[in-house]
Amino acid sequence: MSTHDEDRTGGAGALREAPARRTQAERRARAESALIAAAARLIAEHGSTGVTLARVGEEAGFSRGLATHYFGSKAALLARLQEAALAEAMASAAPARSGAGAAEELCGFARGCLEGVRNPTDLGRAFVVLGAEALAGASELTGAVAELDARTRAWTAEVVGQGQRDGEVPPGVDPVAFAPAFVGLLKGLVVQAAAAPEAFDVGAAVAESERWIRLALTAG
Repeated sequence: MSTHDEDRTGGAGALREAPARRTQAERRARAESALIAAAARLIAEHGSTGVTLARVGEEAGFSRGLATHYFGSKAALLARLQEAALAEAMASAAPARSGAGAAEELCGFARGCLEGVRNPTDLGRAFVVLGAEALAGASELTGAVAELDARTRAWTAEVVGQGQRDGEVPPGVDPVAFAPAFVGLLKGLVVQAAAAPEAFDVGAAVAESERWIRLALTAG
Protein backbone atom coordinates (compact mmCIF):
# COMPACT_ATOMS: atom_id res chain seq x y z
CA MET A 1 0.00 0.00 0.00
CA SER A 2 2.79 2.38 0.94
CA THR A 3 4.46 1.77 -2.39
CA HIS A 4 1.22 2.51 -4.20
CA ASP A 5 0.71 5.70 -2.18
CA GLU A 6 4.25 6.81 -2.95
CA ASP A 7 3.63 6.21 -6.65
CA ARG A 8 0.48 8.27 -6.52
CA THR A 9 2.26 11.04 -4.68
CA GLY A 10 5.07 10.98 -7.19
CA GLY A 11 2.59 11.10 -10.03
CA ALA A 12 0.73 14.01 -8.47
CA GLY A 13 4.04 15.76 -7.86
CA ALA A 14 4.95 15.28 -11.50
CA LEU A 15 1.64 16.77 -12.53
CA ARG A 16 2.17 19.72 -10.21
CA GLU A 17 5.65 20.28 -11.61
CA ALA A 18 4.51 20.43 -15.26
CA PRO A 19 2.86 23.86 -15.01
CA ALA A 20 5.93 25.14 -13.14
CA ARG A 21 8.18 23.98 -15.97
CA ARG A 22 5.91 25.64 -18.51
CA THR A 23 5.93 28.84 -16.49
CA GLN A 24 9.71 28.79 -16.33
CA ALA A 25 9.88 28.27 -20.09
CA GLU A 26 7.47 31.15 -20.60
CA ARG A 27 9.55 33.38 -18.34
CA ARG A 28 12.67 32.50 -20.30
CA ALA A 29 10.92 33.19 -23.61
CA ARG A 30 9.75 36.59 -22.38
CA ALA A 31 13.23 37.45 -21.11
CA GLU A 32 14.86 36.40 -24.38
CA SER A 33 12.33 38.47 -26.31
CA ALA A 34 13.08 41.49 -24.14
CA LEU A 35 16.83 41.03 -24.62
CA ILE A 36 16.45 40.77 -28.40
CA ALA A 37 14.26 43.89 -28.41
CA ALA A 38 16.86 45.76 -26.35
CA ALA A 39 19.64 44.66 -28.70
CA ALA A 40 17.58 45.84 -31.67
CA ARG A 41 17.10 49.29 -30.12
CA LEU A 42 20.79 49.67 -29.39
CA ILE A 43 21.94 48.45 -32.80
CA ALA A 44 19.39 50.57 -34.65
CA GLU A 45 20.73 53.67 -32.88
CA HIS A 46 24.44 52.94 -32.55
CA GLY A 47 25.37 50.00 -34.76
CA SER A 48 26.56 46.68 -33.40
CA THR A 49 30.24 47.43 -32.78
CA GLY A 50 29.85 49.05 -29.37
CA VAL A 51 27.00 46.85 -28.21
CA THR A 52 27.96 44.36 -25.51
CA LEU A 53 25.96 41.61 -23.86
CA ALA A 54 26.21 43.45 -20.55
CA ARG A 55 24.78 46.61 -22.13
CA VAL A 56 21.95 44.63 -23.70
CA GLY A 57 21.06 43.15 -20.30
CA GLU A 58 20.96 46.59 -18.71
CA GLU A 59 18.93 48.07 -21.58
CA ALA A 60 16.37 45.28 -21.13
CA GLY A 61 16.15 45.99 -17.41
CA PHE A 62 17.90 42.80 -16.31
CA SER A 63 21.28 42.00 -14.81
CA ARG A 64 24.41 42.59 -16.85
CA GLY A 65 25.05 38.85 -17.07
CA LEU A 66 21.63 37.59 -18.18
CA ALA A 67 22.24 38.00 -21.92
CA THR A 68 25.47 36.01 -21.60
CA HIS A 69 23.63 33.35 -19.61
CA TYR A 70 20.91 32.97 -22.24
CA PHE A 71 22.85 33.44 -25.49
CA GLY A 72 26.45 32.62 -24.59
CA SER A 73 28.03 35.05 -27.05
CA LYS A 74 27.32 38.28 -28.84
CA ALA A 75 27.39 36.49 -32.19
CA ALA A 76 24.68 34.09 -31.01
CA LEU A 77 22.51 36.98 -29.81
CA LEU A 78 22.93 38.82 -33.11
CA ALA A 79 22.08 35.67 -35.04
CA ARG A 80 18.85 35.32 -33.04
CA LEU A 81 18.09 38.99 -33.69
CA GLN A 82 18.55 38.43 -37.41
CA GLU A 83 16.20 35.45 -37.25
CA ALA A 84 13.58 37.53 -35.42
CA ALA A 85 13.92 40.41 -37.87
CA LEU A 86 13.57 38.13 -40.87
CA ALA A 87 10.54 36.44 -39.32
CA GLU A 88 8.98 39.87 -38.73
CA ALA A 89 9.63 40.97 -42.30
CA MET A 90 8.28 37.75 -43.75
CA ALA A 91 5.21 37.79 -41.50
CA SER A 92 4.40 41.36 -42.50
CA ALA A 93 4.71 40.37 -46.13
CA ALA A 94 2.59 37.23 -45.61
CA PRO A 95 4.92 34.84 -47.45
CA ALA A 96 3.40 31.71 -45.96
CA ARG A 97 2.13 29.98 -49.07
CA SER A 98 -1.26 31.66 -49.45
CA GLY A 99 -2.28 29.87 -52.63
CA ALA A 100 -2.77 33.22 -54.36
CA GLY A 101 -0.27 32.33 -57.07
CA ALA A 102 3.41 33.03 -57.58
CA ALA A 103 3.08 36.60 -58.82
CA GLU A 104 0.69 37.62 -56.05
CA GLU A 105 2.81 35.99 -53.34
CA LEU A 106 6.02 37.63 -54.52
CA CYS A 107 4.35 41.00 -55.04
CA GLY A 108 2.89 40.73 -51.53
CA PHE A 109 6.30 39.96 -50.10
CA ALA A 110 7.87 42.92 -51.93
CA ARG A 111 5.04 45.19 -50.84
CA GLY A 112 5.40 44.16 -47.21
CA CYS A 113 9.16 44.70 -47.19
CA LEU A 114 8.92 48.13 -48.80
CA GLU A 115 5.89 49.32 -46.87
CA GLY A 116 7.87 48.56 -43.72
CA VAL A 117 10.20 51.39 -44.73
CA ARG A 118 7.46 53.92 -43.91
CA ASN A 119 7.37 53.08 -40.20
CA PRO A 120 10.29 50.77 -39.50
CA THR A 121 10.41 48.83 -36.27
CA ASP A 122 13.57 48.61 -34.19
CA LEU A 123 14.02 45.07 -35.47
CA GLY A 124 13.68 46.23 -39.05
CA ARG A 125 16.16 49.08 -38.58
CA ALA A 126 18.63 46.79 -36.81
CA PHE A 127 18.28 44.25 -39.63
CA VAL A 128 19.29 46.88 -42.19
CA VAL A 129 22.20 48.09 -40.03
CA LEU A 130 23.54 44.56 -39.54
CA GLY A 131 23.17 43.81 -43.23
CA ALA A 132 25.16 46.92 -44.13
CA GLU A 133 27.84 46.06 -41.58
CA ALA A 134 28.08 42.55 -42.97
CA LEU A 135 28.59 43.89 -46.49
CA ALA A 136 31.36 46.12 -45.18
CA GLY A 137 32.99 43.19 -43.39
CA ALA A 138 32.40 44.90 -40.05
CA SER A 139 29.95 42.45 -38.56
CA GLU A 140 30.26 39.13 -36.78
CA LEU A 141 27.21 38.05 -38.77
CA THR A 142 28.54 37.98 -42.31
CA GLY A 143 27.92 34.24 -42.46
CA ALA A 144 24.48 34.53 -40.85
CA VAL A 145 23.42 37.23 -43.32
CA ALA A 146 24.53 35.01 -46.19
CA GLU A 147 22.55 32.10 -44.76
CA LEU A 148 19.40 34.18 -44.38
CA ASP A 149 19.75 35.46 -47.94
CA ALA A 150 20.10 31.86 -49.10
CA ARG A 151 16.93 30.86 -47.28
CA THR A 152 15.00 33.75 -48.82
CA ARG A 153 16.28 32.80 -52.27
CA ALA A 154 15.23 29.20 -51.67
CA TRP A 155 11.73 30.32 -50.65
CA THR A 156 11.51 32.54 -53.74
CA ALA A 157 12.63 29.74 -56.06
CA GLU A 158 10.06 27.40 -54.51
CA VAL A 159 7.27 29.94 -55.08
CA VAL A 160 8.28 30.34 -58.73
CA GLY A 161 8.67 26.57 -59.18
CA GLN A 162 5.21 26.01 -57.74
CA GLY A 163 3.90 28.62 -60.15
CA GLN A 164 5.34 26.60 -63.01
CA ARG A 165 3.81 23.38 -61.71
CA ASP A 166 0.46 25.17 -61.50
CA GLY A 167 0.81 26.43 -65.07
CA GLU A 168 0.96 30.09 -64.00
CA VAL A 169 4.65 30.69 -64.76
CA PRO A 170 6.01 29.68 -68.18
CA PRO A 171 8.69 26.96 -68.27
CA GLY A 172 11.24 29.37 -69.71
CA VAL A 173 11.56 31.19 -66.38
CA ASP A 174 14.44 29.80 -64.32
CA PRO A 175 13.39 29.81 -60.63
CA VAL A 176 17.00 29.57 -59.41
CA ALA A 177 18.11 32.49 -61.58
CA PHE A 178 15.05 34.58 -60.71
CA ALA A 179 15.55 34.23 -56.94
CA PRO A 180 18.80 36.23 -56.48
CA ALA A 181 17.53 38.98 -58.80
CA PHE A 182 14.35 39.26 -56.72
CA VAL A 183 16.20 39.31 -53.39
CA GLY A 184 18.76 41.77 -54.77
CA LEU A 185 16.02 44.10 -55.97
CA LEU A 186 14.40 44.24 -52.54
CA LYS A 187 17.63 44.53 -50.58
CA GLY A 188 18.85 47.31 -52.83
CA LEU A 189 15.62 49.27 -52.45
CA VAL A 190 15.52 48.84 -48.67
CA VAL A 191 19.13 50.00 -48.32
CA GLN A 192 18.39 53.06 -50.45
CA ALA A 193 15.38 53.85 -48.29
CA ALA A 194 17.43 53.50 -45.11
CA ALA A 195 20.18 55.76 -46.48
CA ALA A 196 17.84 58.59 -47.58
CA PRO A 197 14.28 58.01 -46.35
CA GLU A 198 13.16 61.55 -47.16
CA ALA A 199 14.06 61.07 -50.84
CA PHE A 200 12.65 57.56 -51.17
CA ASP A 201 9.22 57.22 -52.78
CA VAL A 202 7.80 54.02 -51.28
CA GLY A 203 4.71 54.02 -53.49
CA ALA A 204 6.77 54.29 -56.66
CA ALA A 205 9.15 51.58 -55.45
CA VAL A 206 6.26 49.22 -54.71
CA ALA A 207 4.60 49.85 -58.08
CA GLU A 208 7.82 49.36 -60.05
CA SER A 209 8.75 46.23 -58.09
CA GLU A 210 5.37 44.68 -58.80
CA ARG A 211 5.65 45.61 -62.49
CA TRP A 212 9.11 44.01 -62.68
CA ILE A 213 7.98 40.85 -60.88
CA ARG A 214 4.99 40.31 -63.14
CA LEU A 215 7.03 41.03 -66.26
CA ALA A 216 9.87 38.70 -65.18
CA LEU A 217 7.44 35.88 -64.45
CA THR A 218 5.85 36.08 -67.90
CA ALA A 219 9.02 36.60 -69.95
CA GLY A 220 9.66 32.90 -70.46
